[in-house]
This record gives sequence, structure tokens and C-alpha cells, in this order.
Amino acid sequence: MSLGAFLEITPQRILVIKLSSLGDIVHALPAVAALRQRFPHARLTWLVKEAWAPILEDNPDIDEVLAVNLSLRNWPKIIRTLRSGQFDLVVDFQGLFRSGLLGAITGGTTRVGFARAREGATWFYTDYVPLPEDKPCAWRLLEIHAVDRNLAITEFLGAKSSVPVFHLPHLTADRLAVDAMLQAAAVKDHEQLIALAPWTRSAIKSWPPERFVDLATELTQWPNVRVVLVGGPSEISSAKEFNLLASRGLINLVGRLPLRQLPLLLKRMQLFIGNDSAPLHLAVGVGTSVIAIFGPTHPQATGPYPLEHHTVLRTDLPCSPCGSRRCRNPNYLECLQSISVEDLLREVEIKLRGLSGRKDDISFSKHHSRMGS
Repeated sequence: MSLGAFLEITPQRILVIKLSSLGDIVHALPAVAALRQRFPHARLTWLVKEAWAPILEDNPDIDEVLAVNLSLRNWPKIIRTLRSGQFDLVVDFQGLFRSGLLGAITGGTTRVGFARAREGATWFYTDYVPLPEDKPCAWRLLEIHAVDRNLAITEFLGAKSSVPVFHLPHLTADRLAVDAMLQAAAVKDHEQLIALAPWTRSAIKSWPPERFVDLATELTQWPNVRVVLVGGPSEISSAKEFNLLASRGLINLVGRLPLRQLPLLLKRMQLFIGNDSAPLHLAVGVGTSVIAIFGPTHPQATGPYPLEHHTVLRTDLPCSPCGSRRCRNPNYLECLQSISVEDLLREVEIKLRGLSGRKDDISFSKHHSRMGS
């Protein structure tokens, strides 16, 4: 089907497939907002894993969230649900075999995905969208941000390019709950709040945890600064490493917020510091300034969006970014190990001065590259 033909289609029922993970779902939000603008009268359903469904609540672009558990015993029910949906347009932002198969199960007449989709997902598409590439490379190393990749599909479908919009939950009850947590921690109006998110799903993307402790130790000694530790239930045990800093005003909210409230908490922060992780992308989505620590992953592909509005710390090495799930450098994780606490403190000072309107010039460590503002 040609692009001109797509401009003529008027689907009545659209299925968006982006099952996981949380950060990737955040990256798909602007594309879904663009789909809504392109097809304002269509019924739009988002197929997502149950664990991440709360981040789609209260989203004005979505008519229905189809939250699924993809364990084998649930597939018969999922198949029945998808076939009964009568979708005439399926958009696969996941680009994997399973998501392509789920799209095909719907029987939708038009099924669109990436030409570079992996695991043979293109077998299930009726149409696919190429991405511009300067040179052949692995999917993880494409120098096209994930947000822009997803928007390329919506442009193929006739959506006009505009400023990307991240619609995240903002229910009044959740906002009041977040306010109550900060009030209980005795946060004062003049204090600057810095969120710290030390954990990722993959250890290879993580700055050493003990350095996050050292960073928090330093920041809790700064006047009018409060450090807020964020993470999910699985990080509660690891967060105990920060317990001694409670007496210095550190606020430990690890495992204490439902996912739906995390964007509202991050919106209250003046600054966010973390690895390439879902909380980082949520912070970006709500407009909070970010300092991101990157190692094997490519900032131009999965960094804070857009890069020029944020700061990325990474080490220039021949092997980085590698996009690999295993470090082959004899100096294990040199790309992350060589970033010091002092490097972070210098960037935090610059950020806080910028937020308060002072543009003091401070030099940077020569062996690191700094991206963004």
C-alpha cells in the first residue's frame, strides 16, 4: 500500500501494540498522541502487559487499555479477545515475533510495523516502514531516538509532525497522595528536590550502586537540597544501603508508590539523576531536568528526549556504545566505572545553578563527553 493510499484510510478501530517495557512504552506515547490527532474519531485500543497498564490510565488518547498476562494458559482468552476486536488498523511499535503474531491474530486488514522489525515480525505485516540509516548497524545502535522511530510510523500513516506529547497519569487523588508523602517528610518550599534512581533492569547499564550511595552522601550535605530515592518493590532490599542517610534528610520512597503516582512525584523534582532506565524516561516525560548516566547503550537512541534539553554523562571509548548485554572489555564496564562521583557532583551544581538562573562557567573532566544542556 502506498503512502498516498494511507492518507485516504479512515480506520474505525485501531489496535496499538506496545507490550513492554516501561521505558519503551513511554517512548511510544508521542506516537499514539499523533495517531489520535490523525484519526480523531477512531476507537483506539492499546495492548500492553498487565504490569505496565497503570501508566496508561487517564490517557486522553486511548479509549481502551487491553492489559494482558502473556503466560501460555492465557493465550486462548487473548486470541478470542483480539479476534472479537474487529480492528481494521494494527500498529506494532514493539517489532518482535510475538507482537507481530498478536497483530496477525486480530485479522486486521492493515498491519503496520518497522521494516527493521526483529525476529521475523515483518512476516505478519501488510505494510512496513523503513527508517533512515547512515550505515548498517544493530537495532540498539541506530542513531534515531526511539521516540522518533515510533513517530516515523505515524508519519507513514499521514500524521503531521508536531512537538511530541507525553500523556502520563495525573489524577487528582494521586497528586494529593504524593503531596502528602512529601509533607510527611517535612519538605519545605525553598528546598530543591533531587530524585535518585540507582537501579535498572540490567546490571550492565548500571553505574556502581556504591557510587550512588556516595553521591547521595554528598548531596545530603548541601544546603536546601533534599534527596528523594525512587525505585520499585524489587529494590526495597537494595535501598537499605541508604538507610544511614535518613538522618540527613534523605527521603526513601522506594516501593512506596504505585506506578501511576511515580510521574507525579517526578514532576515535583527539580532534578533527576539515574541510569538508562524507565524512571529516567518518566522524568523526561513530565518535564523534569535530567542527568543521565550512560554506558553500553546509545544516548541518541534511548537517551533523554530531546538530548539538547538534558545532560548525559558517558565515557568516550572505542567500544562504547556497544549495545551489548555482555561487557567484553577486559576492564569490565570501563564505560561506567570511569565516571566518578565528582563528575556527577559537578554536573548537579551546574544544573541547580541553571535552574536558579545563574550560568556560572565550570570546566568538565576531559575524558568524559557531556551531551545536552
